[in-house]
Amino acid sequence: MKQKSAETLFFPNLNGVRFIAAFFVIIHHIEQFKEKFGFARHFFHLRFVRMIGPLGVFLFFVLSGFLITYLLLEEKHQTKRIAIKSFYVRRILRIWPLYYFVVLLGFFVFPHISWMSVPNETEWLSEDFGQKLLLFLLILPNLVVGVYPDIPFISQSWSIGVEEQFYYFWPWVVAKIDYIALRMKIWWIFLGIFIFFFLLRALGVTLIPKTGGWLYLHAFLHSLRLTCMILGAAAAYLCYYFLDSKLVRTIFSKPVQLFLWVLLLVCLSWEVYLPAINQEFYSVIFALLLMNLAVNNQSIVSLQWPVLEYLGKISYGLYMFHSIGIVIAIKICIYFVRREDIWLTDLVMYGVSIPFTLLVSALSYWLLEKPFLKLKHRFALIKSGKL
Repeated sequence: MKQKSAETLFFPNLNGVRFIAAFFVIIHHIEQFKEKFGFARHFFHLRFVRMIGPLGVFLFFVLSGFLITYLLLEEKHQTKRIAIKSFYVRRILRIWPLYYFVVLLGFFVFPHISWMSVPNETEWLSEDFGQKLLLFLLILPNLVVGVYPDIPFISQSWSIGVEEQFYYFWPWVVAKIDYIALRMKIWWIFLGIFIFFFLLRALGVTLIPKTGGWLYLHAFLHSLRLTCMILGAAAAYLCYYFLDSKLVRTIFSKPVQLFLWVLLLVCLSWEVYLPAINQEFYSVIFALLLMNLAVNNQSIVSLQWPVLEYLGKISYGLYMFHSIGIVIAIKICIYFVRREDIWLTDLVMYGVSIPFTLLVSALSYWLLEKPFLKLKHRFALIKSGKL
């Protein structure tokens, strides 16, 4: 069960979820980077490995929708309003320092270190350099990734842009929804918002041409994952307002929990992919599992291990820095390991990139992120996490 007081709100297990999502992305990208440098990818033929990267990002989006919405609902309940300005300040202090640090490294430091070059990517950075830089500075990396070749070490930040775009409008939505007046209509509102963003992405990608200035709009709509965050937000509404309802009690029952975990494992094992609705399908599963992990004190799965708690705290750094560790590991393989030694190259790639990423992320958390997190809590009417 969530731990709540007048000052703090803490959900168990969710730090573990953050780490799992980040770890899925890291494994996926290690296999992707092998191809970029011409190494054999004997794991990537498994759709499971190809799937876990996108699924890790979907999980991040669902988790963001859930947490942000629940905190906004609690703030609205306790203070009778939502302090929009303070919300934006908190998001800036949490997201911007590390984001801009990595972006500046990607544009102005690593391109001048020949040892860190990435084939077919580093050499293209100078093309439309100013336009790319401006879009990253405006936190629109999803437009750059959709239009241009990947930019080494910072293209993974496309998802940060999508999350920020969700934050621009969602607190206003929550602030304007009067639960008492809309008690019987709330799910119609969520359904309408969900269908709107689903059709916006589906029809936009289908109908908008990938030429000229339209290419940016096409890239923007193609990157939209707002349906994932809306599903997470709907899960937060269920937990906040309908905790004692028959529906939530059913979701919290052990047979349903077991079914959801088995369903997820079977879908991953059988490499289930549903065209057009794949992200929504998995996001529904993630949302229901998050409800149990965060709020249900009878959850059949516990991720409250000290090591997972810590790794979840530094998960933002894991996500933003891991490509640097992967390239360093691959360069070591290029210079010191024969490509024919497939298992040895894998051992070096995984054995170097993951510890390096953990170390850099820990340093980032303590030296760069934590000072801003302390400032962030000054603007939090409802504090979250173990402070």
